[in-house]
Amino acid sequence: MDPVARGTSSLDDELIGLLRKDGRASVSAVSRRLGVPRPLVRERLHRLVEDGHLAVTAIADPVVLGLETLCHLAVHVSSAPQGVARALAALPEASLVTITSGPHDVVVEIRSHNQRETFEIIARVREVPGITRVTTLLYVDVHKSPYSSLTTRPERTQLDALDRQLIGALQRDGRASYTALGKTLGVSESTARGRVKRLIDDHVIRITAVAKRNRVTQSLAMGLGINVGGDIGRLIRTLAASPQVEFVATSIGAFDMLATVSAASLEDLQSVVDGIRDEPEVMRVETWVHLTIVKESYSPARPIDA
Repeated sequence: MDPVARGTSSLDDELIGLLRKDGRASVSAVSRRLGVPRPLVRERLHRLVEDGHLAVTAIADPVVLGLETLCHLAVHVSSAPQGVARALAALPEASLVTITSGPHDVVVEIRSHNQRETFEIIARVREVPGITRVTTLLYVDVHKSPYSSLTTRPERTQLDALDRQLIGALQRDGRASYTALGKTLGVSESTARGRVKRLIDDHVIRITAVAKRNRVTQSLAMGLGINVGGDIGRLIRTLAASPQVEFVATSIGAFDMLATVSAASLEDLQSVVDGIRDEPEVMRVETWVHLTIVKESYSPARPIDA
């Protein structure tokens, strides 16, 4: 398709989609996949990164980081939620903070080393001025996520000093050249290339694009809390196979499952949700729309080499 006819927003969506799968894909490879000139790909990628709309980063598997516990907090506030959301985004353990429309006002995802640490973090959350209630869901398993590979587990969790330095550098810039990485770390280009390939092949890290949805993508996102009766395994497989479903997790708390769906319009979102409601295992669905993504970061608060 002619790039002018396609439109900038559509091109950005496709570019981000490809970089989510492979954040280090070459400009030439992306150009071929999109069917647009290389200078246009280079310009759009540079603009998205420079304007702060997109980051390409190395996301380490939580097992490697020792982060064994993930939970979802539904937060109710007494006034406008922007200030509360900013305060929650400042928590280093918060990987996701969004302002929502629905039964609660803010959603927060917390990553921690164990349940005791999670309990202490939630206590700090409750102390944020303006918060009136916090409801907690503990993730059991994450079955689908746009920012992690869930079909494989790390083949190793012990990293040497060079591994950690490389991961830290790739967290800061996932598309840094092997020449630049080698120069920064004092090793040869071939050593940097081989180590990065090994980290990826061993499923220690995944290099992917993290975009600010509200600014650069055309899609809207809706969260779902699902209560299940029957074969939850079949429902997990059904949801995970759907291209409109970005995230699926089983949980302990008010819901048996949490999901995130995306679509180009509210009408399309409703159609996706209606399809999920019609699944035979689904007993009840509660929904909320993600209005503003305040924070979305799947790397630790400090680079792993710090």
